[in-house]
Amino acid sequence: TYHLARQLAKAGHQIDVLTSRLKGQPSQAVEEGYTVYRVFSWRKGIHDCGFRGALSFVFSAIPRFLTLTKRNQYDCIHYYFGLPTGLLSLLPGKHSRIPYLVSLRGSDVPGYDPFNKRLQQFHKLLMPITRVIWKRAHAVVALSNNFKSLAEQSLNIKFGVIPNGVETSEFPYGGSRSVKGPLKLICVARLIERKGIQHIFQAIKRLKGKDIQLTVVGEGPFHNTLVELAEHLSIADRVDFAGFCTSKEVAEKLARHDAFVLPSMAESFGMVFVEAMSSGLPIIATRIGGIPDIISEQNGTLIESENVTELTDAIEHYYEHREQLSDIGARNRRKVEEEFSWTRVAERYEDTYRTAINSSDDTEK
Repeated sequence: TYHLARQLAKAGHQIDVLTSRLKGQPSQAVEEGYTVYRVFSWRKGIHDCGFRGALSFVFSAIPRFLTLTKRNQYDCIHYYFGLPTGLLSLLPGKHSRIPYLVSLRGSDVPGYDPFNKRLQQFHKLLMPITRVIWKRAHAVVALSNNFKSLAEQSLNIKFGVIPNGVETSEFPYGGSRSVKGPLKLICVARLIERKGIQHIFQAIKRLKGKDIQLTVVGEGPFHNTLVELAEHLSIADRVDFAGFCTSKEVAEKLARHDAFVLPSMAESFGMVFVEAMSSGLPIIATRIGGIPDIISEQNGTLIESENVTELTDAIEHYYEHREQLSDIGARNRRKVEEEFSWTRVAERYEDTYRTAINSSDDTEK
C-alpha cells in the first residue's frame, strides 16, 4: 500500500490511505505526497493482524471511512483485502455510488491456507458476504495466476492479475557472488510452520560435510520450535537467527548472501522473493501458489512442497556450482526491473482504475 500510494502520488494523483495505527504513529499525516489516516487496531504485532486486529480495524475505520467518503470527491476506492477491509463497501452511504477495486492478497481468499483450520471455518461462514463484495466490485485483482484460479473456485467472475512490486533502489543489485568460502543462504519470513523453514534445517543436516551457513530473518510464534530443532539436529552453529529487521537491514543482509531459500507450503505471491531477486540472488522455492509466476528455471530452482530431498539437492547444486550464482542473480535483477518495478505495477493499477471508473459511468448512463 505504501509503495503504490507513493508511486501514484508521484504520477500526480490525489491519494488518501485509511489504515491501522501502530503505537507512536499520528492519527493523520501527509507522507510523500499522499495523506494517511490511521485508526485503532488491536493487532498481534506489526506484521501479524489476526482476527482480533482485523475486526477491531473494521469497527474503528467505519466513522473515519464514512466521513472521508462524504467529504471528498473520490473517483475510485481501492480495498486492500476482500476481508476484512472490503466489508466497508457494504455500508450504506455516498461511497456506494463510487466504483471500487478489490485486491486479493492471500488470507482473504477461501482455500488459500489449508493449514489454518480456523481461517477455513471463517471463510465458510462468510462466503455469502465475500461473494457479494467481489460481485459488486468494478474490478477484482489477484496477485498471481494461481491465486486467480483459486478465487475463481468461489465465484465465476472476471479476475485481473497484478503482482506486487519492489522498490529497486531500496534493494540494490549486490553484484557478483563469491565462489569461495561457505555458501551463505538467507531466508526472510514470518516464523510460522507453513513457511517450511524446518525443512531447510533438515536439508542442512543432510549436507553435513558442506560448508553452508543460513541466516533466518523474521519473528513469529514458530521461533522457539525452530531454535530447538536447530539444536536437536546439531546445526545451531550453522544457523543465525537475526530476528526482526527493518527493510533497510534486510536489503543489507541480502547483499551479503549467495542465495535465497524459502520452501513455503502456501504463498499467494511472496514479496521477499522479488526483493531477493532485486538484490541479485538466485532463488530456491516451492512450486506452489503464485511463486511459479515469479521463479522459473532461468532465475532459480523450484521444488515440491515439503520435499526435503529435492530441497537438499537444490542447495547442494548451488554449493557445487557456485560459478552459476552471479549469472542467475544478474538475470533476476533484469527480470525485476522489467516486470516488478513499482513504476510498472502502478501503471497497471492506473489502467484498472480508469477501466472501473469508465464502466461505472457507462452503467449510470
